[in-house]
Amino acid sequence: MDEPRRAPPSGRNPVAVAVAAFYVLLFAALVWPVYPWFATIEPRVLAMPFSLFYVVVGLLFSFFVLFGYYLWERKRETVDGDPNGASR
Repeated sequence: MDEPRRAPPSGRNPVAVAVAAFYVLLFAALVWPVYPWFATIEPRVLAMPFSLFYVVVGLLFSFFVLFGYYLWERKRETVDGDPNGASR
C-alpha cells in the first residue's frame, strides 16, 4: 500500500518567497512604466535592438532562477528523505 503523503511545513519557505519576489519584480520590469525607459532601438546589442535584448535578458534570468529553484527543491526533498520526492 502507498505511504501517506507528508504534510507541508507550516512556515513559509524563504527561498520560495525570494523567487516569487523576483518574478514580481521581473513582471514590473517588463511592463509600463518601467519598460518604456528601455524601449529604444539604439544601441544595438548582439545585432538586436536594445528593447529586444532587454526582454531576452529578462527571459534568461527567469529561466535560470526557476531552474535553480527546481534544483534546490529537488535536493531539499532528497535530503529530507521524502518518499514522494524525486524519482530514483
